[in-house]
Order: sequence, then C-alpha cells, then structure tokens
Amino acid sequence: MERLKKYDDWSLLSRWGVFVVTASLLWSAWFWWRPPAPMLSLRAINHLPESEMQVALTFDDSPHPLTTPLLLAALKRADVKATFFVVGDGLRHYPELARRIVADGHALANHSQHHHNLTTIPPQRYADEVFSCFRAIHGLGERQPWRDTRLFRPPGGGLDRAAMQYLHANDVTLAWWSNNVGDWAPMKSWQIIYHIRHSLRPGDIILLHDAGTSTPQAIPAIVREARERGLEFVTLY
Repeated sequence: MERLKKYDDWSLLSRWGVFVVTASLLWSAWFWWRPPAPMLSLRAINHLPESEMQVALTFDDSPHPLTTPLLLAALKRADVKATFFVVGDGLRHYPELARRIVADGHALANHSQHHHNLTTIPPQRYADEVFSCFRAIHGLGERQPWRDTRLFRPPGGGLDRAAMQYLHANDVTLAWWSNNVGDWAPMKSWQIIYHIRHSLRPGDIILLHDAGTSTPQAIPAIVREARERGLEFVTLY
C-alpha cells in the first residue's frame, strides 16, 4: 500500500508538472505572438482619466446605409457627440453619410479600409488597410480637431507582433475600449441598457456598433444614465 501511495503521489506531481510546463509554453507563445502594447512601446488608449468624470461613446463599422441615419438621429435627439470608427470602403460607398456624421459634430477615427483582421493578412497589405482609411478621414476633416487623428481600432481587436510593430513604426495609436457592450451580436435594446446600467464607470470608452436597430433605440437611456451620474460625454481624436 505504501508503494502504491508513493506511486500515486509521483503520478499527481508529474501531471502537475506537465500542466505547468504546458501552460508556461502556451503563455510564452502567446506573449511572443501578441505582446502587450507597452512592451513594444506602442501607444494605446483604453480608458479616460476617471477623475475627470468623462465617458466616450464610440461606434465601429460606420457608415451603414440603413443604421447610420438612425444612429445620427438618436444622437441628435440626445444632444451628444460620439466618435465613429469608420471603414474606408464605407466612406467610399456612402460619402453623403460620412459628411452627415461630420456635419453633426461627431469625430471620425480609423477602423481599417476593408475591415480585415490584421492577423489574417500579410504585412505587405498593412499599409493599404491602415493608411487608405486615414487618408479618407483626413480628407473629410477640414478645420476639425480630429482631422489628423492617429487613432486606429483593429477589426475584431485582431493584432499580432508583426501588426503591432508596424503600427508603432508608423506612429499609430491603438484605440481600445473599457466597456464592451457586445452589440455586434444580436441584442435587444433593453439588454444594451441593462449592461450599461450595471457596468458604466467614470472614464469608460464605450464600444458600440453601427449595426442593427437596437443600439439607436438604446442611446437615449444610455445618455440619460450617464448624465444622471454626472458624467460628461467627450470625443476621441
């Protein structure tokens, strides 16, 4: 029995050893493939200063011919400005919507030219994916404070070491978020509102999407909730 017990102890230790070694290798591989932005000196913004009692509404994937007008109408009724992370192809196909976003006083930032995850394309295509959209934005922002924005939000949050090194070398700032509502998937407006009521904090950069009708419907309640907490809405650039 004593020999059997020693065997069980060694078997347990060996299994733990295998687990620890495997986990260490996986984490090492992950950090090599996608290290944290500060390790590569890559500028990133994912939160506003909490002490300033500010929040930012941001929308990915604009412009969209069906949902952008609804979103703009909701924001106008709520008297709030937001930051639209636009797709260059959308600006090309729907220039009138891009002009409406700007005319309503909202800021533009970069969400790529073709909405390709940077981890799925070769480095030779990074320049087109990132800077074609920047050029389109800069052409729309005469006399706007965000005209020369360097903010880039990668589609799907997709980044690896090669993409991060490219962004750093080209003076691009990653625009992350601190409050991801998850409205990229089908959600009811009450679900979006419920999420905000239970998660909103000073300094939040709120990630929403220009897709579907639930998000525009939720805007008035989101804005009311934030203002009741004494929070001010700001744009990013």
